[in-house]
Amino acid sequence: MKKLWIVPLLPLLLVAAEFKVASYNVENLFDLKKSGSEYTEYIPFTGYGWNEKAFATKVRNISRVICDLKPDIIGLQEIESDEALKALQKGLMACGWKMPYRAIADNKPTVVKTALLSRYPIVEKSEIDPDGSLRTRNILETTVDLNGKHLKVFVNHWKSRNGPESRRIVSAEALMKRAMSLPKESDYILLGDFNSDWNEWRTLPKSPRLNDTGGMTGINHILKTVENGKPVTKRTIVWPCHYDLWLELPPQKRWSHNFYGHKHALDHMLLPVGMFDARGINYKDRSFRKFTPRYLFTERGALYRWQVAKQRRGKHLGAGYSDHLPVYAYITTKPFGFSSDAHKRADTENYVKTAPRTIHIAELYSLPLGWMNGIVEDAVVIYKRGKIAILKEPRGRSILVYRDTGHLKKGHRFKVAIRKLYEYKGLREVTKVDVLKDLGKADVEPLLLKSVENLSDPGVVNEVVASVSGIYRRGYLYYGQGKKIKLFFRDRKRRPKNGETVRLQKVRIGIYRNRPELVVD
Repeated sequence: MKKLWIVPLLPLLLVAAEFKVASYNVENLFDLKKSGSEYTEYIPFTGYGWNEKAFATKVRNISRVICDLKPDIIGLQEIESDEALKALQKGLMACGWKMPYRAIADNKPTVVKTALLSRYPIVEKSEIDPDGSLRTRNILETTVDLNGKHLKVFVNHWKSRNGPESRRIVSAEALMKRAMSLPKESDYILLGDFNSDWNEWRTLPKSPRLNDTGGMTGINHILKTVENGKPVTKRTIVWPCHYDLWLELPPQKRWSHNFYGHKHALDHMLLPVGMFDARGINYKDRSFRKFTPRYLFTERGALYRWQVAKQRRGKHLGAGYSDHLPVYAYITTKPFGFSSDAHKRADTENYVKTAPRTIHIAELYSLPLGWMNGIVEDAVVIYKRGKIAILKEPRGRSILVYRDTGHLKKGHRFKVAIRKLYEYKGLREVTKVDVLKDLGKADVEPLLLKSVENLSDPGVVNEVVASVSGIYRRGYLYYGQGKKIKLFFRDRKRRPKNGETVRLQKVRIGIYRNRPELVVD
């Protein structure tokens, strides 16, 4: 067994039947020691501002996420060193979530490394070196003792997507070789940042820059999350295939990384057949989720990543979290059992009866679809036409309400209860809303979108544009510096002629088949 770090034991944890396992790419948690291998902007005590204050803020922010998530085990990516990992451990203790056991894959001096924190003892630790070079990060292999039952956790961080698929296949092959050396009934989880989508086998052939393998993918073909052109399911899984927990969520929810509006499911949790039996440790059906508290997003809905100035030599601004969302699932010492569809329907129908909680409209873009009970304390009706109304939270985002609009008055502020979320061809909307209190009239004009720099930004969907001008050509409005957006007229008779200059006022930004568009109702 290789190096293993354990801080003094806490009082014995209570025996539990369920455990929460998570994965989180924390985006470059560097220490304050100059090693010579740092990224330029993370060389400590230089003009880039990576100093005690920036480091303390980064540790405190990532600790907040983990403390709110409350995992029993969490795999981490982009940790520079054991010093950085120890600082994170202390940060967790400061906010009340103790994870006394840690391990890090530091046999190879890569710039950033994989690591694991646990509330339960890590009894074994080793590393998988895919190719013996610094081009490829080691995979951390740990065994955690969960009240006498052992779970293996493999923490991955595969080559980024600035490299071709062959670089990720190297890691996949090494990981699969190790997995196949284990007994067929073994309980283990493959997790981390695989820099691959759940459906990579479909998307890779469309990307000549990445596809140097003839369409062969590490995650789908080598780790066998796909068989005979179809994803492996919980009902079809056999040894040595793996089930990707992203399949637990609707397709539109399968993302954890948002790069300039391009959403990818890079962070995975993959399970073998041994996690779906009656022995040892098993997956708790339908428990996989993304962790999406409001503070991990900007007001426009983008991920609130660690902030570095675009100017001033990329100086750290001392704010933000990560460019990834955490993902998590529950495991249990009970035998695996499928969730009852009837039970699930009952839960959905009765969810509205559960205790309400205050939310912000921005959260509606990441919450599960269906019945809910979220209270928005202050929302203004900034738009109303026929069956459509738009609610906007001052200094926040907007959401479209469809059909259930009779009790909403344009230009009024309301305290509302959001009862049901729906999504139509990519457009997030509310289909059931109750007015709890009419807060009086409000000035709508300051709440309209004045900037038309980029109307295709996903963060402005469902906003109402105060005014925009441009040239109409074949269904598109060409505006600004060579930009365009689809223009939809509900009444086709109102469509202008090709080449005609148009000026639109108080039009909403919709989305159709995942493409933003201006809608003239």
